[in-house]
Amino acid sequence: MTLEFNQIVEQVYRMGSMLDKLDFDQSDLLKLARERFVAANDPVQVWERIRWVRQSDVSGYRGAAPLDTPQAEPVNAIFPEPPAPQRATVIACDGSQVYPDEQAAVHYYLLNIGLFIYHHGLSITPEQYTFPSLKYHRADVHDRYGRIISNRTVDDRRTIEEIRKLAEASWSYRNPHFPVVALYDNRLMYQPTGDEDDANGLVSGFLRAMEQIRDSGAALAGYIDNPFRSKRFIQLLFLLSLRDLDELRARQTEMARCGDLEGLRDRDFFQFVLEPGERSAVMVQNSPLNKEYRDEARDLEIAFFYLKVYSALETRVVRVDLPMWVARDRQQVDIVHALILEQCRLQGRNPYPYAITRADELAWINGKDSRMLQELVNVEVRRVKEELIGRTLTAKTRGKELARSTKRYHTMMGEEIIDER
Repeated sequence: MTLEFNQIVEQVYRMGSMLDKLDFDQSDLLKLARERFVAANDPVQVWERIRWVRQSDVSGYRGAAPLDTPQAEPVNAIFPEPPAPQRATVIACDGSQVYPDEQAAVHYYLLNIGLFIYHHGLSITPEQYTFPSLKYHRADVHDRYGRIISNRTVDDRRTIEEIRKLAEASWSYRNPHFPVVALYDNRLMYQPTGDEDDANGLVSGFLRAMEQIRDSGAALAGYIDNPFRSKRFIQLLFLLSLRDLDELRARQTEMARCGDLEGLRDRDFFQFVLEPGERSAVMVQNSPLNKEYRDEARDLEIAFFYLKVYSALETRVVRVDLPMWVARDRQQVDIVHALILEQCRLQGRNPYPYAITRADELAWINGKDSRMLQELVNVEVRRVKEELIGRTLTAKTRGKELARSTKRYHTMMGEEIIDER
């Protein structure tokens, strides 16, 4: 049964007339947000409101806050592109997977991690590595109830392998004489999304890998290319518009929607106020998950800034996550800022870090490779089954099977062969 489009056309026309009346122009919102941005130059006022939302009787604020350090940057600061170091090592890691198929004869999944090392400032060919890992043990592919694990669980395990490989490479390439930057293609505030029995163990593994990167001396950065949903900073601008704690309590249900700035996103705002190459202030997100990271270790609290990357043809606002050991060190922040822009320039038209692109290419498992893997598994399954048949059949049973089937068993040089006829 196909869709009856003749019944839908009129409904689409009515939808179009409604859209015609909607206002998609954000200029008034951007103007209001910019006014509040310019006025947000009093750190005492900013911190007063952050303390308000951290009281036990106030909830719903998941917005930005300044760093709780003497090196905290004003929330309305804008920083130009800094000079890049003469020499540095940029390490990027990404992963791909083949999910388990419940209909397959054997249940398995595959993780493939791509690692790319770029030597900035040196005429050295970049290094590239892949790490495929086939998981087929029952304990790996099934949960405690005997069910096939979900795709999201596989994604969680891939995430942990990505950060572990990044940590191992950061340790292997540590160097006290020039910077090492480890680029992770995702946010750093990791939270499992699958049905893994040991979710706390996954988070613990992620944090341990971050600590290894810290101990190596590398600067870790999470690169979020399209933070289209993020409104952390817009929430802060709305918070700064509230006069006192009583007004905050009365309007706290509006906090998640950003109050009178509803509909505006961080990406839209910073596309408006940043010039190519500029970044916002480094801030933290006020959230229970980030507090858990901070409680684990102050170095592991996650900060972020927005950055306008660019090419000759395009600009794009991205978010860069930083662990606190990087965020509180202005020199390391400048190194991350500069090297990300340098990596984006290497891509030509597309402003995206070259090392992350190459790591993704190394990790990617295309359809042809996935089918070849399945065929390899099928061949091995057939081989094992036929070997078991040869070992377990009695002479009488084998005689009956030979007589009743098209397969013919014969021996050549001491090896038993099965011919398909």
